[in-house]
Formats: sequence, structure tokens, C-alpha cells
Amino acid sequence: MSDSQGTTWICLELPEVPADQVGAASKMAPDTVAIECNSGAHRVIALVSPGWDDDMDDAKLNAVIREFLVSP
Repeated sequence: MSDSQGTTWICLELPEVPADQVGAASKMAPDTVAIECNSGAHRVIALVSPGWDDDMDDAKLNAVIREFLVSP
């Protein structure tokens, strides 16, 4: 997937939610999954609904990456 700046991102689902995001995931749907998106220059771990790879178009995935890229 490419963002509006032409950066290519590769996103893969992680086998479990990272320990530092378990609290945030507990406030979401019970089946929330974590994905790792990597551009080579940036790495983002985002929390999303299962089926994200079928349900999200590039614009939605870009928004999720931006949200987690700027979040602490």
C-alpha cells in the first residue's frame, strides 16, 4: 500500500497484541488484533478489527497508520 507521499507500507498481522498495547486493546472490541506496518523508515503497530486486510481500502489503512504514527 502506498500513502499520499508515495511511501510504500507493508502491513502484516501480529500473532498477539504487544504487551504495551494490551490496555488500549481492552477498550476496543474483544477480537481486536495488532498489525505491524513498516515503510523502511517508520514502523507502526496499530490496533484494528479482524478482517482488516479485506475490509480496509488504502485510504482507511493510511488513516490508521497516521493515527498510530503520531500517538504515544
